[in-house]
Amino acid sequence: MELPNHDVLIVDVQRSPPPLAIYGQAPDKLPQSNTRINPQQTGNNGSNRLEDFADYTPGVQLGRNQAGIGSDVYLRGYPLNGNMQLDGLLDVQGFYLRDPATLESIEISKGLNSVLFGSGSPGGTLNYVSKQPYFSPQRSGQFTAGSPDSLHTVLDVNQPFAQTNWAGRLLMVGQQGETGRANVGDDRFTFLPSLLWQTAQQSLLLELEHGWQNREYDFDNVFYQGKPIYNVSYVDPRSYAQRRMNRVSGTYTRDWGNGWETLLQANQIDAKRDERWIGFAYLPASGTALPGYYRDAQYAQTQQALRAELSRHYNHGMNQHHTRLGVSGHSVEIDLKRQFRTGLFSLDLFNPTFDFPLPDADKLTKREAVTLRKERAVYWQHHAEIGDRWGIHAGVRNSQYQADYASPTLAFQETDAADTSTALGLTWQATPHWQAFASRNESFAPNIGMDKNEQFLAPLQGVQHEIGVRHQHETRQGKPLNSNLSVYRIDQENVTTRDPSEPGALMLTGKTRSQGVEANVSIPVSKKLTVNTAYNYSDARITANNDGNTGNHLHNIPRHSGSLTLDYTPNARTHLTLGAVKVGKRPGDDANSFDVPAYTRLDAGATWQLNRNTTLKAGVRNLLNEDYVAASEGVDFIVQGRKRTVTLGLEVDF
Repeated sequence: MELPNHDVLIVDVQRSPPPLAIYGQAPDKLPQSNTRINPQQTGNNGSNRLEDFADYTPGVQLGRNQAGIGSDVYLRGYPLNGNMQLDGLLDVQGFYLRDPATLESIEISKGLNSVLFGSGSPGGTLNYVSKQPYFSPQRSGQFTAGSPDSLHTVLDVNQPFAQTNWAGRLLMVGQQGETGRANVGDDRFTFLPSLLWQTAQQSLLLELEHGWQNREYDFDNVFYQGKPIYNVSYVDPRSYAQRRMNRVSGTYTRDWGNGWETLLQANQIDAKRDERWIGFAYLPASGTALPGYYRDAQYAQTQQALRAELSRHYNHGMNQHHTRLGVSGHSVEIDLKRQFRTGLFSLDLFNPTFDFPLPDADKLTKREAVTLRKERAVYWQHHAEIGDRWGIHAGVRNSQYQADYASPTLAFQETDAADTSTALGLTWQATPHWQAFASRNESFAPNIGMDKNEQFLAPLQGVQHEIGVRHQHETRQGKPLNSNLSVYRIDQENVTTRDPSEPGALMLTGKTRSQGVEANVSIPVSKKLTVNTAYNYSDARITANNDGNTGNHLHNIPRHSGSLTLDYTPNARTHLTLGAVKVGKRPGDDANSFDVPAYTRLDAGATWQLNRNTTLKAGVRNLLNEDYVAASEGVDFIVQGRKRTVTLGLEVDF
């Protein structure tokens, strides 16, 4: 058992690690830092959330996506804003939290390579890899109970069909759980059948997914008089959040011979949300009465995504080449109806009560709007292995991005932008055990709106430069010693700022910079004990701005953070893990008006293989039950880390 802290590129004990899904290359062939995480390991320390891998991965921090809707992830100082990928295509946006049991792995690419991923955060990309059918029968069931009260069940059935090229897999996952915060639950259910047809030349994967979730909007906590307010929930028990998602996806591959291959991938996602938020609006400048906030909202969301690619593997002398030419695109349409009002009631900062009547409909402000986001692109990427030592990566992408807004009273185009991004990287295998790499990746993200001259704003532009070394060798213990060290710098420009010459207008004078060092070492001390260490130094700042924040540190990013795990295997049937996370103090907002205190957290886990088919698992997260801040998005958006979480589970193969 291992906590998810393997942030080195050579993450598997296997001699030849499988390729990362979107890159099509093994991690140790890539000229930038990547991480592959086994999501099943997130439960080994008492967690039932994918986002809890963040603490054990250098350069990754937990954040808050759209305040209380769901968790977000920061990569190298920049939030993803919920912009996750699923099998290389855009995942459902805004609210759906995937269950770890439905995923084969989580792939994190640090520093966005827009050539393959398109628009997004300059900090990188997170890609979920879904579980798929394979040609070996396997059936398993899991049942896990925990505290705070939770029940989690998994049924996973994989079956090849006799004397055919077909295999099928059925995943059914359910959870009824509490988060440890009053009136905020986390109930969910996933039904995920899939079919795979595969021959020597072709394959076709078909997936259907139905997901349901009830997770109330969490208004989080506040920072008051120099310290966080812990263990207080501002969520009214009459709140609710019903979310449903249906996905249909297909992937077709064809080997045409002589190294030529084609890939066609598409998905359609339909999602709905019916939510009632009852909590507070903001922290006032004085007093302990929080202005109340009420909102009813209904969302209808439709997404389509497509990728079509032609590639070729070929040799030229002793050199190996892989060229990819493709087109990709996606669209996201959201129809939002909401009724809201601020200030009809108030909540006490320290002891909120919810005995007030709900507001009448005629007192609410009503809004309706439809937003449409479209992105389409053509890209080219080439990878060359020059002899046994050198690897070269190069790519270019041209993207078109459009955004439209419509309401019952007006309609307009929010942006119409284009961008050309490039990527270049180099690897050098200095010895059989040492490798150096360097890369330069460009990224972009659209800016919504116009300047005072009614011209669309140019996209955000990011550039990452990274250099690093990797090391791996076998030890006397029969396990590899892995290490990784990288130094990076990300510069972002075209950040929107206020135009001082015209109130309400925007201009592109803002700039940010994130630079740092990441290190990770996995040391097999003996055949029974492995020590894993990770460290991150980050200096993330606002380098240009016209609101007085120039020179300030970006919020939520600690300068120092690290982790240590001890993985002990006393015998073939037993695995024990003890983990420690240390996160330094962080600015709570971009104005640097307050600092979030540092924290240290201990986690533990164990598995016992009772017999050939039965495994018992136990985990404890936040062993000492410490109060700490997991993330900060401002003085009135302080995300408290979960209190002690204990789980006990049984997994049976049948």
